[in-house]
Amino acid sequence: MNRNRPFRSSIVGFYEVMTTSLRSDSKSQSYPEQSQMENYSPPPRATGHQEKVKSSADDSSRNVGFDLKESHNERKKKYLTAKYGAHQMFLIKKRLGVEMWIFDELRKLYESDDDDHDCELELEEILNLDTDSERRQYAWDQLEDAKVSKEEVTTFVEELIKKAKTL
Repeated sequence: MNRNRPFRSSIVGFYEVMTTSLRSDSKSQSYPEQSQMENYSPPPRATGHQEKVKSSADDSSRNVGFDLKESHNERKKKYLTAKYGAHQMFLIKKRLGVEMWIFDELRKLYESDDDDHDCELELEEILNLDTDSERRQYAWDQLEDAKVSKEEVTTFVEELIKKAKTL
């Protein structure tokens, strides 16, 4: 065995095992004397609460404490995203286009620049109705306090029914 290599490999079954040979004539290795081993005792271990207090005191000198404000947590919101097929995405964009058109037309009908009108016209409700006459009646009920002429409301309702049929 080579003196520079303290480990030798042996194959046991399928595993290669590294072993050392202890020789009494080896003067390069120094082992503790028997009297030193008898006097050795491991350092006392802190238990429970003392250990937590000690670690938090030690961590404070090594770690940087960041002051995270709640506004940061409020700003960072998570959103679930999904992938849609091309046809499904086309249908979603088409419906969104109709909803935006309804939104813009309601602004015109109520002569308003924002959403301060009381109209509860919902595209979903119109699509759930079976006949055009039911749809027309629902739209008229929702638009009865519009600020424009009846002809403009009638034009809007007819256009709305046409667009709803395409969805």
